Amino acid sequence: MKEIEHVALIGLGAVGTVLATRLHDRLPGRFTVIADAGRQEKLRRQGILFNGKRYDFAFADASRPADSILIATKAAALPEAIEAITPHVGPQTLILSLLNGIDSEQILAERFGPKRVLYSYFLGHPSLREGNSVAHDGEYRIYFGEADNRCPSDNVRRIGSLFDRTGIPYEIPQDMISALWQKFVINIGCNQTTALLRCPYGHLQRNERAMMLARRMMEEAAGVAGMLKIAGAERMTDRAEEVIRSMNPEGKSSMLQDVEAGRPTEVDIFAGTLCRLAAETGYPVPWNRAALQILSAL
Repeated sequence: MKEIEHVALIGLGAVGTVLATRLHDRLPGRFTVIADAGRQEKLRRQGILFNGKRYDFAFADASRPADSILIATKAAALPEAIEAITPHVGPQTLILSLLNGIDSEQILAERFGPKRVLYSYFLGHPSLREGNSVAHDGEYRIYFGEADNRCPSDNVRRIGSLFDRTGIPYEIPQDMISALWQKFVINIGCNQTTALLRCPYGHLQRNERAMMLARRMMEEAAGVAGMLKIAGAERMTDRAEEVIRSMNPEGKSSMLQDVEAGRPTEVDIFAGTLCRLAAETGYPVPWNRAALQILSAL
């Protein structure tokens, strides 16, 4: 099994910065950032402040394909990210998409081939981002793998070895499609409810009406998952509530931070995707349709 040596990352936002700083520290000279000329110039001037420490990253050179590429942009930026990473994809490159939602891997597989793409997502306490400064408490885990990991493939073992060497916490679910949908259900309830109510996680934990709103939207997502024959759909809402109740009460979801900063939200990735799938399956999702209308109007 060939070890992954050179890693590239695109997207120095709330999630990308957490991983970039760890990879920079543990893979000296072998970690690079993919960015356009304008972004490179800004990063050279300002750097990235992570928990108060400045980081200056090396930038990827297209003449040297990466062994692995991590995509950590916003979901809406995936088309641009695909074009940006294309010159850095070589014969053995493995791609992990840490975007929210449930369809980025399919889009990447259509462009680069399914053997290059692993399913993956980031789950942990949210980062707080302001300008070029990111703060995070270190509580997170990456879930990744093939669709079925009962017998992990060489590609899965290669990424696992990379994360072992760099100290990145991870888990390889047996059924990655079910796990991806579980994260989707969490986002449907947690991100959208906190954005709608303009509140941190603690409000959902203390206010049963707020949690019930989250549950209503999550139950719809789990219902659609059931219609699509996703394993474990009947348990997804309860598991999602357990995750929400375990979060830092003062923490804010990425969608709430986007609303507060006046940035576009990912509501189309969450309620938008769910409403489209619901229309195909005939499953009613009135709570998510309302969330889509409200959050799209901000």
